[in-house]
Amino acid sequence: MGKSIRVLLLTFLMTIMCAAVALAYNPGQRTIKLLGQTLNSDKHPVHLVVSQTIDMRDVLTADAYNNLPTAKKKRVSRTEYNENKGIAAKRATIIDGEGKVIKDTVDFCKDGYWYAIDLLKKTYDRVPELPGMSSPFAETLIGWFNVRPVGGNDAKTGYDYDKMTKGGNTLSFFYEKDTENWMGYQTAYLPFVKVEEYSNVADESYFTLPTAEYKQVADPAMRARAQSIADKKNRK
Repeated sequence: MGKSIRVLLLTFLMTIMCAAVALAYNPGQRTIKLLGQTLNSDKHPVHLVVSQTIDMRDVLTADAYNNLPTAKKKRVSRTEYNENKGIAAKRATIIDGEGKVIKDTVDFCKDGYWYAIDLLKKTYDRVPELPGMSSPFAETLIGWFNVRPVGGNDAKTGYDYDKMTKGGNTLSFFYEKDTENWMGYQTAYLPFVKVEEYSNVADESYFTLPTAEYKQVADPAMRARAQSIADKKNRK
């Protein structure tokens, strides 16, 4: 077989293979599988860690950015979810531009109560549990699939994506090109949320009740949310 014919056939086969890979994932297919199976804590335990970096150089002028103290130039938010049988424990950590942890909290429902624990201040609060107080990660996003997803490839990152649009907002899930390897997600208005790790091995220690050294102090944000949920329930 002549060299030119072999090159032509090889090119033809590669084209067919690339087309087959491109057609392997319909828009939304990877994300529906991700939320409905991989991150579905009704089926198996879920461990998920995501992070988001807000760099003020991206939103301020150079002069305004340079005038900020180092601590305020950047914020890194890290959120860890540990879920089992639909019950979720969420740990939220914020690190400032100097590397100092300025927030470290855990919240979860257990034994009929919703707990919010501040690991830095050694305080906690609890209120009677109401439906919807502690939602697994997948449940917080699955509602986006009321609209039809579109698929594509992001030229800047090289990632494939599934994107849903509601009004002026969007939610995009990103994957390593031509794979189901989930890289992160992003809304229209906030920075990229990077997936650090995920597995089906949950850390049950996050459901541990506060010890005697923790003092109970009212958490205004938690109580406001609980009141809002109760009000909605009473209006039905």
